[in-house]
Amino acid sequence: MLPVFERLADVRSRALTMSRIADILYARGEYDEALRIRREEELPVYEHLADDRWCAFTLGKIADILQARGEYDEALRIRREEQLPVYERLADVRERAVTLGKIADILHARGEYDKALRIRREEELPVYERLADVRSRALTLGKIADILQARGEYDEALRIHREEMLPVFERLADVRSRALTMSRIADILQVRGEYDEALRIRREEELPVYEQLAPTYDWVLLTRAKITAMLCRYGRLTEARAIYDTEVVSELDKSTDPRCSHVSMTSAPIC
Repeated sequence: MLPVFERLADVRSRALTMSRIADILYARGEYDEALRIRREEELPVYEHLADDRWCAFTLGKIADILQARGEYDEALRIRREEQLPVYERLADVRERAVTLGKIADILHARGEYDKALRIRREEELPVYERLADVRSRALTLGKIADILQARGEYDEALRIHREEMLPVFERLADVRSRALTMSRIADILQVRGEYDEALRIRREEELPVYEQLAPTYDWVLLTRAKITAMLCRYGRLTEARAIYDTEVVSELDKSTDPRCSHVSMTSAPIC
């Protein structure tokens, strides 16, 4: 594709193709090259074309990379000073809400829970409610529940997952999002010491879904790792070792998901 657009001097299509290349590099964890493409080969094209929307979109992708590298201050600056004003000027309420959600993500990662929660509840959620976007509303509620969970407010976090998120994904027949929500429920139950129910959810309602959905391979691995970690805490070491040796270790080297890099038999990341 790229040589064709270069021969045609089609700078926009070339930039869009470079964007897709950067997306792939980002997914593979090759942040430096993805960032170089965004800054040097993509953004200047949209600036030259005076395309404010695509400039803002590309700046958001740059902020995503910086955030993944832990460069929160610069990512936050880009979102607040360079991206948000564009969407406000364009009166694009959805993209403004999405950008505010990304800002809340950074604040959450930095432990600024009150600020993140205020954005979710007052500036993001109402937009999706006005737009009747039930999926985005449910996903935002999930982010709210994550903050509450981080603050130790387990009962309310659990209520949101069970009463406000699960029914939406069940109505939409979105089995993957339902499984991810069940995973969050299991995480909370596990923290509260309700190991039997958490283990049942992992085995019966979460893992079978990931196994059926080929593109979610790393979720299979992570969920199996969580199951072995729970069995270890139960003292069921023989069972845990059998699962770990046959279903986890052999697949770890194949995984490109950075969340899998620290998986061991006794610990698994909370996804």
